[in-house]
Amino acid sequence: MLLALATIVLLGLEGFWLKGFHQQNSDIALSNVRRANQNAIEQSKITDLKAAAERIKGLYLRLQDSLVMPAKTAQELPSLSKSAANENRSQGAPEPIEDFRKAGFETLPAIQKRSESSVAFDLGSNSFEFHRIVPLLAQEENSNPFLFIDHFALSRPAATEPFSRKPTALQSRLTVRLLKLPQ
Repeated sequence: MLLALATIVLLGLEGFWLKGFHQQNSDIALSNVRRANQNAIEQSKITDLKAAAERIKGLYLRLQDSLVMPAKTAQELPSLSKSAANENRSQGAPEPIEDFRKAGFETLPAIQKRSESSVAFDLGSNSFEFHRIVPLLAQEENSNPFLFIDHFALSRPAATEPFSRKPTALQSRLTVRLLKLPQ
């Protein structure tokens, strides 16, 4: 009888222990599921950060390309003569200015002030219609974060009547500035 009672007590204790063991396993399984979900969220954040890092590297590369190298000495500042414009064309102007030149604008270095941290260029053309100038300006300004259009003037030729419906090439003049690296 004592043996039966000891066996019943032992079976009761084992059942109680197994119930606690099962509860602990359930808690651990729930904790594992939560940790797996948290790991998935962290992994997606890591992937997003890696993608953002690539975009940031590309942006900094693009920003570095758009900066203009400063002139070495004050004697090398360009004048407004045609010979200086030809020299500048042979030396290679900054990429945005070359894009304007390829599109059909005539370019000329503008007068520089010593205190400015930018390089200015005067651009002009007599061969663009309005619907061709605006997209070109938008494209160039959007492609270079350090390009600023200071002055922009359009005028129609005197021979063209006001509000003409005919396509008219406008006389366009603008001043463009590009940020340059500090000296």
